[in-house]
Amino acid sequence: MSSLPRSATRTFGRLWNYANNFWTIAGAILTTVSALLLLTFALVEAVGGIRNPYIAGFAYLVLPAFFVLGLVLIPFGMWRRRRRLLRSGATAWELDAFPKLDFNDPQLRKVATIVIVLTAINGVILGAASYMGIEHMETVEFCGTSCHSVMHPEHTAYQNSAHSRVACVQCHIGPGASWFVRSKLDGLRQVWHTAMNTYHRPILTPLRTLRPARETCEACHWPAMHYGDKLRSFARFAEDETSTPAYSVMLIRTGGGALDAGRHGGIHWWHIYSDNRIRYLAADARRESISWAELRTADGKVTTFVRNGTEAPTPAEVEGGARVMDCIDCHNRPSHYYAPPGKAVDAILERHEDLRTLPFFKREALKALTAPYPTHAAGVAGVRDALVAQYRSAEAAPERVALVARAADAVAAVYDRSFFPEMKTDWSTHPSHIGHDDFPGCFRCHDGEMQAAGGDRAITGECETCHAFLVQESAQKPDLARLTVSP
Repeated sequence: MSSLPRSATRTFGRLWNYANNFWTIAGAILTTVSALLLLTFALVEAVGGIRNPYIAGFAYLVLPAFFVLGLVLIPFGMWRRRRRLLRSGATAWELDAFPKLDFNDPQLRKVATIVIVLTAINGVILGAASYMGIEHMETVEFCGTSCHSVMHPEHTAYQNSAHSRVACVQCHIGPGASWFVRSKLDGLRQVWHTAMNTYHRPILTPLRTLRPARETCEACHWPAMHYGDKLRSFARFAEDETSTPAYSVMLIRTGGGALDAGRHGGIHWWHIYSDNRIRYLAADARRESISWAELRTADGKVTTFVRNGTEAPTPAEVEGGARVMDCIDCHNRPSHYYAPPGKAVDAILERHEDLRTLPFFKREALKALTAPYPTHAAGVAGVRDALVAQYRSAEAAPERVALVARAADAVAAVYDRSFFPEMKTDWSTHPSHIGHDDFPGCFRCHDGEMQAAGGDRAITGECETCHAFLVQESAQKPDLARLTVSP
């Protein structure tokens, strides 16, 4: 075979002979079409034409896979073609799969140049697609809407949270390659469950794969900078005819600070300031029942507390299962909070005083919100229709009609934010550990049942430790300006 002359016609003829098969041709078409579509999508996105997360996901996650598949099919088909020729008794020239690597041959240099240029172009296309694919996977749209039925509750709550302009990945992944890789591997498991329709309804919490809050939350919320207390004012409304208000004002001892600025002694100082460390063991998977806790203060003193009626854990149990307390142990729903319907309606009545003219408004709103509905969309429409039907009157003035419509929309919006029948999720599904009104929250530890080892000390349950009421259930709206001015 080496004595045969080598010409451009024979070289390209041999390659064409091997390429003359279904798989190679299909691979070439698949790669070419994928590359053209990738370039088209990239150009359209560059001018602001793509806003749909499903299109972007197809462009940067699916098309690159087809592009690579096409590249693999090209040599695969040529290899199969050569084997078929071998079985059919082809000549030695036809079986010479690879040309002699003699770069003195101008035809070989042309072929090599074409291969190198095409490889470089393919590398650029794949590199750009990979970058845009990763960038797309870190968008809120990808996290919240790609698996719409699964993430609908969490994405809706996120959009109504104080973190609605913080990207999901900043809290759930954070910086660094290791957590990025870990999250994507865990994402493959989630994709599988979504595709097989075997995902949990509701989503299981707390998340076991969540990055420690000290590496994410504290990038913005620095505990040492929590100086001073917080003033909180709120109203609660009765379910009577006039929705009678009761106003309260609390001073919450959030406190933080640093040792060199003086020991503050507030909530953040005790629980998450870096010179204090709390570890605990939970008796359940959701961390709603605490059985053991350990406090290590800045002076090195260690105090352990055990719940009454339970045995102290062994050192092995502590080392194997104790969790170091961080932000998420109290702020466990910072971006995915579902407001209880009573408090949500209270907020509406506090903002819109004219709605109190509707008789028994809170009672009727709660009745509509807590009625069973088959789907989320049916619930939103059902709540709105129930309120309109309750207060509709044929002889009502236009102002009254407009008031009823506004009230119905406001209550329907509460359902829209907090009830998701398809995912078996509502305000009661995921307990919030802030406070202790609707769930145990602080009382998981601060219930007077956690005793020190010697029995001479307990984790306090005194109200004044964490907050002080300046006004409690007043019928009159308090004047905060007067209230906060020292005499």
